[in-house]
Amino acid sequence: MNGIGTQTIETERLIMRRISIKDAEFIYKNWASDPLVTRYLTWDSHENIEITKKYAIFKEERYINEYCFDWIVVLKETNKPIGEIEAVKVSKTDRLVEMGDCYGSNYWNKSYATEALKAFIDYMFNEVEVEKIITCHISTNPASGWVMIKVGMNYDSTLKGYAVDKNTGKREDLLYYSIDR
Repeated sequence: MNGIGTQTIETERLIMRRISIKDAEFIYKNWASDPLVTRYLTWDSHENIEITKKYAIFKEERYINEYCFDWIVVLKETNKPIGEIEAVKVSKTDRLVEMGDCYGSNYWNKSYATEALKAFIDYMFNEVEVEKIITCHISTNPASGWVMIKVGMNYDSTLKGYAVDKNTGKREDLLYYSIDR
């Protein structure tokens, strides 16, 4: 694996770049405070902009690590951040990463997540030279699974009752997908 860190990636409609404290307002407004988004995430909605500023600083400081792969996803057309995608886990020993992402609900169903995930996979396989990428979604968010399938990922397994849906409070399954180089 190559420890090349987070380099800017450009796709047809998106720019994927490093997160900065300057992005805090967009992060807060576009997804971090949106309960429709955070319903499916391991972290809760940010209650105020100060929490998001601390989050952005934390993210920004991580770039010193050459194995940090963490992008804010910016819509070229408006130059506004719409979400983020990252390697939430990196295993140099196993030569794999686990991907996590989220996008503002105003940007759902426009194929931005698919476009960013394709670029993420390409970067991880061809630049970082990982051998496997894994990811998962909660069963109450099947749209995430469709994104994974659209980019060529394969369903691997279901972990029964491994997550709680924040809207219902019920335990739900996590569905895992992967793709090999």
